[in-house]
Amino acid sequence: MKFILPILKALYRHKWLILIGTILVTAFVYYYTRHMRGDYDVKATLYTGVASGYNLESDQRTDWALVQNTMDNLISIIQAESTLKKVSLHLLARVLILGSPDKDQNGITAASYQYTYNHIANSPVGKELLALIDKNSEEKTTANFESYMKPVKENYLYGLLYYNHPYYSLNALKRIQVQRRLSSDLMDVSYSSGDPGIAFNTVSILMEEFVDEYRRIRYGETDKVIEYFRTELGRVGKLLRHQEDSLTSYNVNKRVINYLDETKEIAAINKEYELREQDVLFAYNSAKAMLQELEKHMDSNVKQIVNNLQFIDKLKEASAIAGRISEKESVDQNNTNLDAEKQKLSEVRGELNELTDKYIEHKYTKEGVARTNIINQWLDQTLLFEKAKSDLQIIQQARQELNDKYVFFAPVGTTIRRQERAINFTERSYLTILQSYNEALMRKKNLEMTSATLKVLNDPMYPISSNPTNRKMIVMAACAVTFLLLCAIIILIEILDRTLRDALRAQRIVKIPVAGVLPGYLSKYQKYYPEYMQFAMVKLSNVILRFLTERKSLDLYIVNLVSTTHGQGTEEVAGQLKNFWTEKGLRVNSISWQKDYEANSSAYKLAASLKDFYTPGDEDVLIVEYPPLEDNNLPEPLLRDANFTLLVASAKYGWKQTDNIANKILQSEIGTTPLYLCLTDASREAVESFTGLLPPYTLIRRLQYRFSQLSLSETMRQPLEWYKSKEGQNVDEEEDDE
Repeated sequence: MKFILPILKALYRHKWLILIGTILVTAFVYYYTRHMRGDYDVKATLYTGVASGYNLESDQRTDWALVQNTMDNLISIIQAESTLKKVSLHLLARVLILGSPDKDQNGITAASYQYTYNHIANSPVGKELLALIDKNSEEKTTANFESYMKPVKENYLYGLLYYNHPYYSLNALKRIQVQRRLSSDLMDVSYSSGDPGIAFNTVSILMEEFVDEYRRIRYGETDKVIEYFRTELGRVGKLLRHQEDSLTSYNVNKRVINYLDETKEIAAINKEYELREQDVLFAYNSAKAMLQELEKHMDSNVKQIVNNLQFIDKLKEASAIAGRISEKESVDQNNTNLDAEKQKLSEVRGELNELTDKYIEHKYTKEGVARTNIINQWLDQTLLFEKAKSDLQIIQQARQELNDKYVFFAPVGTTIRRQERAINFTERSYLTILQSYNEALMRKKNLEMTSATLKVLNDPMYPISSNPTNRKMIVMAACAVTFLLLCAIIILIEILDRTLRDALRAQRIVKIPVAGVLPGYLSKYQKYYPEYMQFAMVKLSNVILRFLTERKSLDLYIVNLVSTTHGQGTEEVAGQLKNFWTEKGLRVNSISWQKDYEANSSAYKLAASLKDFYTPGDEDVLIVEYPPLEDNNLPEPLLRDANFTLLVASAKYGWKQTDNIANKILQSEIGTTPLYLCLTDASREAVESFTGLLPPYTLIRRLQYRFSQLSLSETMRQPLEWYKSKEGQNVDEEEDDE
């Protein structure tokens, strides 16, 4: 709400600028559009035969998706840039050949001919372009234009197409509207232009060019597609045969019959060997642990027997026989040689027992354990250990062979899958191309059967009357836009402007409370100036007097007047305050840095109180005017030794960053001394917003003031005494606020 009122006041203050600016712009637009003409509409209807009619590609039901796609293609062909280029050059040739500068003829207005001819003749290559015109043939002239046009911006015809020419540019021709009529075979083509001849001939030429373009596309693309599919079919078929032969050769070289079955068998064998390896490893570790435990219980006599060379040789022989038995068992458990080997192992075992009995001198150890039992157990565990060791070696060797097969089959499988995947992809591509090839052949045959071409059902007609113009809407839009733009500019200036102007803006910018607003000289209201000043001084005096509760140095009430820069009106404020308080019976004196004390003197700069450079009289209130803050430093003791400090600034002054800095320094120096702002040289409205309604008290002014304060539903009622006090004023006076 606090921003709405200032914005409304700003708009009202610049009402004449907004009003006159809006009127001028509106009048300019109204004058500029005086020759504005409505566009001429030309329409034509095409019969396509897409939705109806029989062909080889259709069945009993109509494929509406295909029909819609075909209609979209036709619309795209009409609006294609290539079609529009041909229309533009053909239209240019027709206007130059059939038109006349003196009269409308052959559906071409004299205005369009003159405009086109002068546009070409006045160009740098005008003579060169006019030489391309063959008055006897539109087709030849169009062909000459097509040959002359080059895709460079310096080329006249190229620029004609891509710049904003009203007749021949692509931007102008893109306004051609093409729409299918419901779900029928009909298409409506329409175009609007400011020239009736241009609109008529554009649509006529478009119909001709579109039919020719469609014929070329319809019969030209099919042969190209068939030839493409035939070439691709041969290439992909050759690639497929090569890939199949390559896979066969690879399988032969790697001796792979069925990769999946072979790998499954290897995986099963590997799983079996893993289980056997776990069992053998367990037996190996158990025998090893038992041997270690038995060796702990052997004494020196037993160890001597175990280390006997003859005993060792027999033990090695037994270990070798046990290894052979393990190897044969792993290959074939039913091997007939196993019994012989086991028999031989039993004999060697017997010989080991005889050696043990032969060399043992004492049958028992010190602990009472039979040495024969220890050696027999050790011998048994040794044979078991050797057998487990042999089994472990055999199984690990078999696992290694399986690992070698894994290493062999892994890349083989990857290669086979890669080649099979490539063959699959190529085969699908071959079948897809074959299907497309057959469809293309079918389409060619279908086109031969349905050779009927597009037909212009309704020819374009030369327009007689133009459409109504939107001049009124343009003028109204210009008026509204101008009004809003001016308002927006004023509001933006109001938001960004740092001119103090009134109490509300000043408090927002300076960020200290406002104690009073004094009017400037108002030529229009000079007879009311004393009253305005009186109202303003009442408000200002009431604010200051609230703080005159304690006498300061020299037993005085002290009011300081400061400003950030020169010309802010501190002298005027001091004089008005002195006169006002004197009239009210107060003893007041004022001193100024300009005449009562020297601002550059050491007595002032080093003053601890006013008595250092001022001797009081019989006054009670002393008003001290200090030099501007921009080029003077105010003694801090003097600022603090005051009842009230008034910062004076002109309402017409723009508050700057330097003023902010000076204000912050001032606030830090005055301490707890009250600091308020006083605006000088303010407008009547600014004073009125602070003091209330000022004279003259007319009905219109009271209404204006009420609405300016947004007192929209206030009852207009005043006491009888109020009216009597205003009898001397002109209640019928009405005046404009500025």
